[in-house]
Amino acid sequence: MAVQHSRTAEPIGERARTSAMGTWGLWLTLTVVATFVAGLAAAALYLHTGQEAWPPPFIEPPSGLPASIAAVLSVLGGLVATRARSTMGAERRRGAAIALAGAVGLHTAAVVTLVAHLWQLPFPHDAHAYASVYWILTGFAAWFLGVSVLVLVGVLVQTLVGFVDPDRHLELTHAAIHAWFAAAAALVLLALVHLLPATGGGG
Repeated sequence: MAVQHSRTAEPIGERARTSAMGTWGLWLTLTVVATFVAGLAAAALYLHTGQEAWPPPFIEPPSGLPASIAAVLSVLGGLVATRARSTMGAERRRGAAIALAGAVGLHTAAVVTLVAHLWQLPFPHDAHAYASVYWILTGFAAWFLGVSVLVLVGVLVQTLVGFVDPDRHLELTHAAIHAWFAAAAALVLLALVHLLPATGGGG
């Protein structure tokens, strides 16, 4: 029977307690990071409402296609990470490792898409409040997905060497949760970048 306990951080005789503490630690951390995301969103909205024109007339709004591609890739990464968790729960470690590798690839592709898009922007980050919001929110969307890649790679390595297996896969469960959190954070930030309504003379 598959039990969600950690092989790498579980003292003998305290399985339930360690599992619970690890999960609580994850959710508390995500709560703190979610507060940070909410702060970024509030700052973006504040800057947006304080401008007469959004974007300003001298800045052409970039295409939303790269952000849309990254958003789709990030959601697919969360789905595949969840698939990895389900596969491991069905006692198929090899299939879980393959799914994890797929999730790593999808979130990596999302990061590369966003970074390449920022690199090609025709305006610097300090050209206007619009430019600052665009760079910062897009950059943090890429950063959250990049952290997800690191988490998924770590659990993939643990799976390949046998530290995570059908009997001990708490790390994989947490990685799947984090993958979804990173995708959700990226979606919120990218939506703020591209869906804030144009105002004044910047349309």
